Amino acid sequence: VHLYSQTTKSTKGFEQMKEWITNRIIKQQGSLEDKDFVYNDTLCRQVSNREPQMRVFAKEHDVILFVAGKKSSNGKALHAVCESVNPQSYFISSEDEIDANWLQNAKSVGICGATSTPMWLMEQVADYITNKEQSADRIVA
Repeated sequence: VHLYSQTTKSTKGFEQMKEWITNRIIKQQGSLEDKDFVYNDTLCRQVSNREPQMRVFAKEHDVILFVAGKKSSNGKALHAVCESVNPQSYFISSEDEIDANWLQNAKSVGICGATSTPMWLMEQVADYITNKEQSADRIVA
């Protein structure tokens, strides 16, 4: 068995899969030889190390605007983390994609992004909301 991880997947999920495969091989064969199971951990620690922080951040705000490129695998993974604890998490690539309805009853809007999202882009989203809402005190980037 050869197991390869995608760089932006969960380290916890990878470890669980590795343990499950190891246990299955031992159960079937009685032991585990090096040649029986080869695994390659190519997980991006920048993403996996940010997961706990993203969970806390997403819980602290009514709405999350997650800013990243549509093809960003890292962005998709981190947005999924936010969305798992806050269903009001929206994946956007620019302020043009913001739906005013998302923000209607929000007391707090959190803005975050992928590891590759430039700070100026998240600031642009914050500026857009501030200008639209005239209530900067509820926006956290």
